[in-house]
Amino acid sequence: MYKRVIKKLAVAFSTILAIITISFLMVRFMPGDPLMHLVGQERYYELQMDAPEELERIAEKYGLNDSLWEQYVGYLKSIVTFDFGVAYSNDEPVLDNVLSRAKWSLVLSVPTFLFGGLFGAVLGVLTGWKPGGWLDRILTPVMLFLNTVPSNCIGILFLVFFAFKLQWFPLNGMTSGGLSGLARTIDIIWHAGLPMLLLLLFRTASNYLLMKSNVSQVKGEDYITTAYSKGLSSHRVLWVHVVKNAMLPYTTSLCMQLGGILSGSMLIEVIFGWKGMGNLFYTAVSSRDFPTAQLCFLISAVCIVFGNLLSDIVIALIDPRIREGNFDY
Repeated sequence: MYKRVIKKLAVAFSTILAIITISFLMVRFMPGDPLMHLVGQERYYELQMDAPEELERIAEKYGLNDSLWEQYVGYLKSIVTFDFGVAYSNDEPVLDNVLSRAKWSLVLSVPTFLFGGLFGAVLGVLTGWKPGGWLDRILTPVMLFLNTVPSNCIGILFLVFFAFKLQWFPLNGMTSGGLSGLARTIDIIWHAGLPMLLLLLFRTASNYLLMKSNVSQVKGEDYITTAYSKGLSSHRVLWVHVVKNAMLPYTTSLCMQLGGILSGSMLIEVIFGWKGMGNLFYTAVSSRDFPTAQLCFLISAVCIVFGNLLSDIVIALIDPRIREGNFDY
């Protein structure tokens, strides 16, 4: 088990190093002056006309006059020391901007991850255990629809119907402003209601379809027939044998979803004007604020890598076949 964890950690850190290297090379080998990609095209021409010495200072700071290897070593040092530069959109430290936005992404993502995982598992077990029932006939078409239609399309429809027509929710933003204390908290929850509902529906839909498929597959295995032949009740067979084995791939999926918990709601954040990290990433790319976009990309990639690592470790802890090396996983 320890050897497996060490091996997985080595693979994870190697992957992160590869991602960092790609992120470094991406800006250096894009067509044009690397300074333009670092400061943005509009600001680049402004500085070129009004303050060329500022461009020289930025080039010196990022080591663009050094060799490629020296630039790479300097880039690694900046990551280790958490020095990601200044955002050209507001002249604030990039790390501060990203961290302040990340907490708002978590406000949406954490509840939808927890409740989406719970609802998807319970509903998937019920319909997978008794396929063709009334619950299956109602839920499966709805979940398939939610799982196949792009989230931005459903988001706009919800925005028009629930926010514009019915006025149950605000059109966008995170708060109405001018509030404090409990009133501000309630206002933020009200603004978060519609995007959180959408994320919960999408998360539940994908989890539901996965769990239903797992249960349907496991209930047809030979060891389930053997359990019935031993005189075990249907209730015991379901919760002790079927659900326990169906949870293995489901747990893997949840861990991988956890990896994308910060960046997985970008489109919803943009549509509803929610100032989270996904919205920041989108704005940084649109405005060519490369330092900010680069850090958002790195954080998202690292979270996904460690989400996959967590899934490998959790599955090995749950399944003794994997833990003992008797099962190819």
